[in-house]
Amino acid sequence: MEKIYNNPWFMKVVALVFAILLFAYVNSSNNRGQTTSSVDGLSATTTDTILDVPIVVEIDQDNYYVTGFPETVSVEISGPSSIVLNTKTTKNFDIVATDLDSLGVGTHTIELVAEGLSPQLKYKISPQEVTITIEEKKVETFSVDVEFDKSLIASGYEAGTPTINYETVELTGTASTIDQVSAVKVVVNEEEGITKDIVQTLPILVSDADGKKLDVDLNPSEVTVNIPVNPTSKEIPLVLNQTGTANDGFTYELGLNNQTDTDVSVQANNEVLKNLSSYPVDVDVTDITKTITQTIELPLIEGVTLVDPKEIEVTITVTKKNPIENEQSPTDTSKKNSSSSESSSSSESSSSSASVKNESESSSSSSKEQLNDSVIESSE
Repeated sequence: MEKIYNNPWFMKVVALVFAILLFAYVNSSNNRGQTTSSVDGLSATTTDTILDVPIVVEIDQDNYYVTGFPETVSVEISGPSSIVLNTKTTKNFDIVATDLDSLGVGTHTIELVAEGLSPQLKYKISPQEVTITIEEKKVETFSVDVEFDKSLIASGYEAGTPTINYETVELTGTASTIDQVSAVKVVVNEEEGITKDIVQTLPILVSDADGKKLDVDLNPSEVTVNIPVNPTSKEIPLVLNQTGTANDGFTYELGLNNQTDTDVSVQANNEVLKNLSSYPVDVDVTDITKTITQTIELPLIEGVTLVDPKEIEVTITVTKKNPIENEQSPTDTSKKNSSSSESSSSSESSSSSASVKNESESSSSSSKEQLNDSVIESSE
């Protein structure tokens, strides 16, 4: 055995065996390390989808208008988990439609690309391709109309003229679309029986002659509408006015037969109602010499559309004037009595003078008769 150990070939064979074993061990360790690294790398790769990503359109927006783009796209990204998570959280990239100016007016199919993504990520945009139309841009100003159903107003009320905070709107779109604009309006929606002012902020609707909505940009896109609602009726008191030719020997008192119904309901526009504090009714007393009750139809005064009730019963109370009412004051009466006495004395004096005169005339007449008798006798 000692000879074998001391044999140089033996030592060389042992060394070779050890070398082979060491090589095999090292090679096995490297293979295990490569496998582990590969598995770790696969576990760090992930895929996720980012939704509602807007599109950046690169075109001269002062001269061109583009239609056909979807509002947003979805982007599927894959790569290292940390980068995917960070990209989804920050969304620090853009989906871009580039170099549209070079395409010119017309219809084109283009491909969307992502800008700003990490080079370690792979991505897929959905949809990847879109068909767009490039047209010349047109800007025009339109008046905004208010559409409102007045039948929704409650009875006894009326709607005034609507007002809006922006009377015009600027529409921007393709020339062909702007030329189709037929209506620019807001529609007021309310329930029946409206009794108070309407205030609503509403979107502006743009449509063509067929009522189809048009794809345009609006500035502003909504307006505030104010519609005043005012009452068209109110209760006001009746006022009776005596008219006609009154008889001098009578006094007249006018009154309603039903003293509890002294008011009437009047319908008119708001301006007329503001100026109405009473409702006048003329009562003609011509040729009336005794108390009567009349039915009088209420006339519609200017601006009034309806009065309720339509007729009323008026009592005309007639009273004979008392002669004492025509007498003057005591002083005047005294003067009048004095004047009467003087007049009476004068009358008596005149009467006395007349009596004396008559007696004188009678005496004279008698003398004449006697003289005539004497003359006749002498002649005989």
